[in-house]
Amino acid sequence: MSGFYYLWTSKLLVMANIKFFCKKRTNPANLNIRFYHGREIDCNAQSHILIDPNLWSKKMQNFKSLTDPKIKEEYLPLITDLKNEIITKFNLSYSKGEIINSQWLKNIISEYNKRPNGEDDYRFFFVAFIKQYAKDSETRLNPNTGKVISFRTIQKYHTVIKVLEEFEKEKNSILKITDINLNFHKQFTSFLKVKKKYSNTVIEKNISTIKGFVKEAKSYGYDTSAEVENKKFTFRRDEPIDTYLNIKEIDLIFNLDLSHSESLDNVRDIFIIGLWTGLRISDLKRINQFLFKNNTIVISETEKTGAKVEIPIHPQVKQILEKRNGALPKIISSQKFNEYIKEVCKLAGITELTLGNIKNPKTNRKEKGYYPKYQLISSHTARRSFATNHYGKLPDNTIMAITTHKSHTQFMKYIKTTQEEHLEKVAKLWEQENELKNGKPNLRVSI
Repeated sequence: MSGFYYLWTSKLLVMANIKFFCKKRTNPANLNIRFYHGREIDCNAQSHILIDPNLWSKKMQNFKSLTDPKIKEEYLPLITDLKNEIITKFNLSYSKGEIINSQWLKNIISEYNKRPNGEDDYRFFFVAFIKQYAKDSETRLNPNTGKVISFRTIQKYHTVIKVLEEFEKEKNSILKITDINLNFHKQFTSFLKVKKKYSNTVIEKNISTIKGFVKEAKSYGYDTSAEVENKKFTFRRDEPIDTYLNIKEIDLIFNLDLSHSESLDNVRDIFIIGLWTGLRISDLKRINQFLFKNNTIVISETEKTGAKVEIPIHPQVKQILEKRNGALPKIISSQKFNEYIKEVCKLAGITELTLGNIKNPKTNRKEKGYYPKYQLISSHTARRSFATNHYGKLPDNTIMAITTHKSHTQFMKYIKTTQEEHLEKVAKLWEQENELKNGKPNLRVSI
């Protein structure tokens, strides 16, 4: 069993050396590996193959006797395969100019044995994998937009990491990637619901994100559980309660006299632009970069999707630009915007009790209830209002071209027509059908 191996690289013939030895004489002992090449590479690692050291000959680099069936049928093939694996990986790494050291050797052996190198080995442990993925994402490009992954997205990764670490602490165990299965799903969702008091929507987001990470791990060639693909590995989120403003309410806000407050007037104008463009707050913050020409707002690249969008300028937006002599409203933080817009809506008389969710500062959890409508208004209300107010009046694909929704399912989540409004449309339709029967002109209704 020779310890010398000749390897062809793209440039020259390389000679690598592998020696096996036991440090301890107690049985069983770990068969250690010394791997070296010339003077530049000399590294050691444990093979994790346990043998009786008294049966091994360091000089012969083989077992002293090959008559034992276990040695012949189990140990010899295992040692030979491991040596071949190390040589193969060395040939690849050396030709690429990669660093060959003890850690490299440990990784090759661990991968061969499917054995992790500690709790930080992201090939085996789930949280370690997500941490490495988050770290790589700081320089990774989004294949859909060609941009680096946003800071907000990476923050979401760390949010999942935090709750998984809390779960591990609760269970006093470290999650392997292969542990993410239906049993994990049962325990984890119970932990989030009972211990963390999370809403169904937050639990669903966590489960969805975890499924995504398992999918990524699988794409890297790491072992995963097939149970993640089971239809039971999901969670039903709460029916969303999202507020939107109808046309009458938008007019109240637009016509509100805010001459006494420059800051409120500024926020109102940004909000009106959002209500008639359907833009995300991340794009509204970049409004000074947009091109206004020929009664159209041209956005070369939206922040989230990277899509180019052209939006007709609504009459109310035109009036805002005229009022400001062509200048645009000043940009403020999302936090200040959400604070001021509630005050604007309150002054506009939008105080009807409305079902919604408001975060309780004491528990830091959203609580469902009936609140004055202005308290439920935020920057995202503009985008939902745009989609809802145009739904049924314009083709869906036309609205989606402006909102840059990628799928119709995703788009429909934004539609927030109330039950009363649906009933009103049905009543109008029946009224028109009745008029048609009586010979009166039929006026078309958008459903």
